[in-house]
Amino acid sequence: MLVSEVRRTAGLGVALALAVLWAVLAARSPGVTYHFAPMLIAGAWAAVDGLSEAGSTPRRAVNYALAGLGLAVVTTMILSAKGDLQGPVFWDDSDDAPVVFESVLFALLGAVIGLAVAIRHAAKAPARS
Repeated sequence: MLVSEVRRTAGLGVALALAVLWAVLAARSPGVTYHFAPMLIAGAWAAVDGLSEAGSTPRRAVNYALAGLGLAVVTTMILSAKGDLQGPVFWDDSDDAPVVFESVLFALLGAVIGLAVAIRHAAKAPARS
């Protein structure tokens, strides 16, 4: 019983750990952009849950992908409000680069990737009764 509960919450734990890590790194060096952090945060919850043996379903994968996206966007907004997102983006290295836009864009991409991983793995998993 305990093992299945750990498997069910592993994705959340990974996503939260990545969000905290990104927040710490951004606070220490606000001029550096961690481009793929929002992507990893947004996709981790659904992907880890889907790849674990927790019995992921497509509905749960969608819910976790949306929750991961929300976590990435909230983390982005907090870091932006604190002034910790001041680095360049891939296409612009000026002082007024749209770092929040890039972070939200990468978070959307990460959620889609995490969802695809989870649904693909759920489709391959044997049916459980």
